[in-house]
Amino acid sequence: MLKTFASLLITILFLIAFSTQAIGQHLVNDSISKTVKKPNPLKFYSVVGGTGLTLLASYIYVQNVWWSDNKQSFHFDNGPDYKYAKNVDKCAHLMGGLLLAEGLHGALKWSGLNDDKSYLYSFILGTTMHVFIEVKDGFAQTYGFSMGDIAAGTIGSAIPYLKYKSENFRALNFKFSYYQRDMYYYNQFKYADWFDDYMNHTYWLTATVNTWLPKGSKVEKIWPDYLTIAGGFGVDNTLNDYYKGTNLEANKGKGKYEYFLTLDIDWREIIPQRTGGQRMLTQALNYIKIPLPTVRFGPSVDFYWFYF
Repeated sequence: MLKTFASLLITILFLIAFSTQAIGQHLVNDSISKTVKKPNPLKFYSVVGGTGLTLLASYIYVQNVWWSDNKQSFHFDNGPDYKYAKNVDKCAHLMGGLLLAEGLHGALKWSGLNDDKSYLYSFILGTTMHVFIEVKDGFAQTYGFSMGDIAAGTIGSAIPYLKYKSENFRALNFKFSYYQRDMYYYNQFKYADWFDDYMNHTYWLTATVNTWLPKGSKVEKIWPDYLTIAGGFGVDNTLNDYYKGTNLEANKGKGKYEYFLTLDIDWREIIPQRTGGQRMLTQALNYIKIPLPTVRFGPSVDFYWFYF
């Protein structure tokens, strides 16, 4: 939900400040380093303390600004969360967990931890932070503590660690695209924000084909290293029925799933990876799906010359 992502976003932006230097020191996912390094105590505790304070400050801000008048005793979600936005929000929680863990890894790497520890700790800390933020929803009148949100965030936090451990998993990239094809949500709510505009979100899983092809095969030689296959997932604008009455049971769970198939670019195979700036640019671009010819398979079959 919007409030959870606001807290995550503030924390992620803080971590990026620490991770910039780390990205410049090593090639994420491509050149795996297991060098044993002694952490710099000042840097390490700066990361831990700064991250904790940033998370706490964002938590207090959200509690006082957004939910000061809507508090109740802690409770678990009793079902509405699994109807909200047709569960597309779970993809957003997964992406949030992924970005959070990447930021934590970069910050921990900057502090002097090696990849073995920084990837593992980023998974553990990312999951812990997701639980901490989700507790906030447990005191909200409209929502509740959601095990589904926690599961999605945990999976997202585990992705960098799994990529580090598995070459085949490193061939996968999780991407996001956003385009305002429908303005209903913004017209309906004065304080609408793109975070919750789920009918205009699309989430993508891309696969680097040559990683899985037999080495030296004809197809492997022909297929460009930079060209990947991408599958997309979203919900169409019939989700608008939900916004006609947010708390009306009859409108919850509305919306039809969309499924897409297209090609995409792995920027690691295009942008030189010689400098920290190049590697940072590559990492950022590999989170964003670029517009390319796309086939939609559901709820109807359609072709788009460019879909974003």
